[in-house]
Amino acid sequence: MRASHTLATLHPVILVVEDLESLRLSMQQVLEDAEFLVLTAANAREALELAQSSARPIHLLITTLRPGGMPGPDLAICLRKHSPEMSVLYSSANPLAALEIPDPAEVISSMLPRPFTRTTLLSRINTLLAAHIG
Repeated sequence: MRASHTLATLHPVILVVEDLESLRLSMQQVLEDAEFLVLTAANAREALELAQSSARPIHLLITTLRPGGMPGPDLAICLRKHSPEMSVLYSSANPLAALEIPDPAEVISSMLPRPFTRTTLLSRINTLLAAHIG
């Protein structure tokens, strides 16, 4: 619990890239309730624009395997130019689709299968952020 409290105090920036508006808004609400600073984008282009205009680094990217515009791992590579320490959490209703990615090892290790609960989402986020922030 201490790590969770520390993380909330730091207000990490989380970028959610999700084309399904209802899921994007739902994740945004859960994350803001947990005191994270949340940026949202419907596709890769919007995500890259947000990252370029953000004064703060992005601590965590939550994205699908294939957000509109480019594959999720490619988006992560582009965003790490702005935020080198950024963690990534991939979300998919079909986690086996990660096997179609050229280098699936990182993707599979940071996969959050759908559907997921609020508790599972926050637990995975806190674990990822604790490894990189604190």
